[in-house]
Order: sequence, then structure tokens, then C-alpha cells
Amino acid sequence: MERIGMIVVHGVGEQGCFEHLEAIASNLYKALQAENRQPHIQIFPGGQASRGGATGTWKESPVCVRWKKESGEEIEASFWEVHWADLDLPRGVWNWLKLVGWALAMPGVRRFNPPAAPIPPLVFPGPLSRLEAMKVRLQLFAVSFLFFLILLSVDLLYFACRRFYFQAAWLSHIRGLIYDYLGDVKLYQDGFNREDEAIETVGERTRVAIQRRMMRVLTRVARKVACGKLDGYYILSHSLGTVVAFNTLMEHEWIWPHYLNEREYRGLPSAFKRTYVGATGSFRPSRPSWLGPTDAINRDVLFSGLRGWLTLGSPLDKFAALWPAIVPTHPAPIGRGVPWVNVADKQDIVAGPIDLFPGSTASPKRVGFLELQNIAWADQWTLLTAHTRYWKTDQTPGRLINRLLSWFEGGLATPFIPPQNRISPCCATALFCLACVGGGLLALVAAAFLFWSLGTGIAMTIQWVMSKWVMSHFAMASGVTTWLQQMGDTRFLDCLLPVSTVILITGAITIIACSLIRYVWEWWTWK
Repeated sequence: MERIGMIVVHGVGEQGCFEHLEAIASNLYKALQAENRQPHIQIFPGGQASRGGATGTWKESPVCVRWKKESGEEIEASFWEVHWADLDLPRGVWNWLKLVGWALAMPGVRRFNPPAAPIPPLVFPGPLSRLEAMKVRLQLFAVSFLFFLILLSVDLLYFACRRFYFQAAWLSHIRGLIYDYLGDVKLYQDGFNREDEAIETVGERTRVAIQRRMMRVLTRVARKVACGKLDGYYILSHSLGTVVAFNTLMEHEWIWPHYLNEREYRGLPSAFKRTYVGATGSFRPSRPSWLGPTDAINRDVLFSGLRGWLTLGSPLDKFAALWPAIVPTHPAPIGRGVPWVNVADKQDIVAGPIDLFPGSTASPKRVGFLELQNIAWADQWTLLTAHTRYWKTDQTPGRLINRLLSWFEGGLATPFIPPQNRISPCCATALFCLACVGGGLLALVAAAFLFWSLGTGIAMTIQWVMSKWVMSHFAMASGVTTWLQQMGDTRFLDCLLPVSTVILITGAITIIACSLIRYVWEWWTWK
């Protein structure tokens, strides 16, 4: 029987531990059932669950799915999860204000062109042309403006619905997607050490703690391959988790032991270790005192069992455009190329093709030891579901999950076959543009209505107060009262254009001001 490992890395959101793993394993099981592969799931619980607990406990590798290939041979996939959602900053007014300021100032982000790599042979994404830089700024301005409108309309509608005990799932979905994505991106690119008391992040940047979890899981799975308990493994990552996985795969061999504890490093077989001479400078995380000055990891052995890497809804190109210092590439080969399949739905506002990383011009493009295959997939009908439903199964044989079966079964010798489109690519592009424009206009109208309602309510309240107490003492207040009455009687459609114009001008001025402040501040701070 062939045994393979599956390392799954979740993206943005507030998912619980093993939630992403369950979604992938259960959809894989459904696809196997549809193809009559006789699948069987085994679940490995941990210790006893506490009395009254919400759920039981699971082991580190809690689920394995076994099925039969078309040849009749059995194959078993064991799952590991890299969970990092719990490393978010504590919720509070100050952190919320920082997120709002960061999101409104996105067009003013300073692109940090990194210096020469401190440890060769690390290389960074190249600089953008003026036209590319202008395009990125305009896209960021659009994102910030959408956030501004959401801040005014969607949030007010959301809290108003909650106030009247009305549940609007679509409203919660839009709000959660925007806040989770922007909040987690800010968390991962933040250049400052954490100030809270979480033990995993104390004195470090959040992305260091996130990457440490990924490296420890990958090291344990690689050991199982070396010990003969697995025949190989795959990495399946989604959204921001693709950046976490990329940083792990491209980390330098001398820095890799920094992420392990002493027991983990000492317990590695000698084949996993090598010496590296010539590394100098300060790095994050800092080098532990129990490591020798030349201790390093052997990348050839570490990745010898890696059969492929799948990225879904990946923002890697956006990181390469804005924060190239965060996503360096290690171009050294490991003796063979490893397939890297990047799938991006045509309506996924987060994802896109990966073009900005240095590599060969051949097809597939070689990025480090990875052989990149970009796949544009026209699958979802709405922008709201395009980023979150890559794993969804149905009776269509050409779905992504079905294509993965032959890829898992064939190993390195089997190329990945792109999933079939459910809709026309041109139609998907048109729907995406329509959704962006329509969503922006809808948010603008909602914000205008809320402002009109608020202004009308205030005017009527002041009118009532003046009619009761002020008019009896001041005759001059009658003119003010008449004006307030006219304002209260004005219809919303009559005010739509002027109120919308005020919102557009206010939003543009706010974003430009925040962007200028951010650019000057980052220029001064990050010299």
C-alpha cells in the first residue's frame, strides 16, 4: 500500500483547529465516493475529552483517507494541518483603529526594495516599472475606497440588523471577508515586534511565529518519509497560507534550525544536517545559543519526499509587488523539480497568476526548485464565493478535487490536468467587473441613504426641540425651524446625487491624506 502525507495550510479567517483539514478531507472522500473508489476514513482521537467539552480531542495527524486506485492498488493519505488563526492580535479598539488606518492608507504603502541578499543565494522579486507601479497604486486606491464605503455602509447596516435581531448572512460574509483578509495581511506584513503577552510571538513579528508552525510540521512529515513511514507528501495551501508555505519552502538552510527547538533539531537524523560557512548578520528569529555557528539543514533531504505544492487563491504576486523583502526566493536546486500548481478563479479578487517572481522563462516556469503551472479557472458565478469554494464537490467529473485524485495517485510522473470551466472565461471576467462596479455603487447608495437618514433624523429632532422651547423665547428661530422642516421633508432620491458626491469627495480626500501620511512615515521610519 502506498502512503502519502498531506500538509494543509489555511488562509485568512477565524477558523478553528482542524476546520480547514476537515473540509479538504471530507470533500476528498465525497469525490472518491462519486468515482466508486471504495474510500474509508480513519479518525485518530487524542486523550479523553473533558466533561461538558464542546468537542473531543484529536492527535496531531487526526485523519487518514484510504481508497483504491483504478489499478486496484490501495493508497492512504494522512493529513497534517498548519493552524495559525489563533495568532491574531487581541481584539480591541486600538487594534481596530490601526487596521482602519492601515487599510485607508494602502495606496501610500512604500514598496521596500530589499538590499542585496544577506545570505547568498537568496534573491528577491525585481522592481516594478513606472506603469506597473501606477497600476498597483490605482488598484490599492480602489481597495481602500471600497473599504471606506464598507466602513460607512456595511458596518452600519450590520450593527443595525443586529440591533433589531435580524440576521443577514450575506452581509456578515462580506464584512468578515474584507476584515479577515485585510486584518491578516496586515498581521503578516507588519514590521514590528508583538507587544502582547502571547508566548509564541513575544519579542517577534507575527509572521515568524506563523512560519515556525509550518516549518515544524514540515520537518516532522519529512522525517516520516526518511523513516519509511510515508512514501511522499504534498502541500495544499489556500489564500494567505500560500505565502506562509512559500516562505517555508524558500527559507535558507542556515536559518531553518532557528525555527526549531533544541529537542527537535537534536533528534533529526544526521542526513538532515549539514554545515554552512559564511553566514553573518542578524536574522529573525535570532540564532539560538545551542546551535553551532555552521549548523544548517540539508534541503535536499528535507524536500526529497515533496511531490507537489498546490496553491489556491494565492496573493503571492501582490506580496511580490508591495513587500518583496518578505518573499525572497532560494534558487538553489534540490536535484529535481517539484510541481507547483497555482489555481486562481477568474472572479477571485484576492488571487491571480504568479508572474513577478524571478525564475526561468521556460514552460513550466522554474522558481527555485519549483516548476510553476498557472491555471486560471472559471468556476464560480459570484465574486462572494470565488475565494472560498475551491474544494466544493459536486457530480461534475472535471472539478478540481477530481483532478487532484490522479495527481496524488501518479506522483511526480503524472502532470496535473487543469479542472474544467463551469462558465465561459469571458463571462467570468464580465461578471467580476460587473460585481466590482455594482458592489461599489451599492455600497455608495447604502452609505448615502444612511447619511440622509441620519441627517433627517437629526433635523427633525432639532426642529422638535426648537418648537417646544426655543421658539417661545426667540422669534429669529422660526427661520431655522422652517429650514429644518424642509430638510426633514426632502425625499431621499432628491438628495442621492449631492450626498453621494459629498461621500466620494470625502472618501478621496481621506484616503489621499492617509496615504501621504503613511508614505512619509514609512520613508522616515524605514530608511
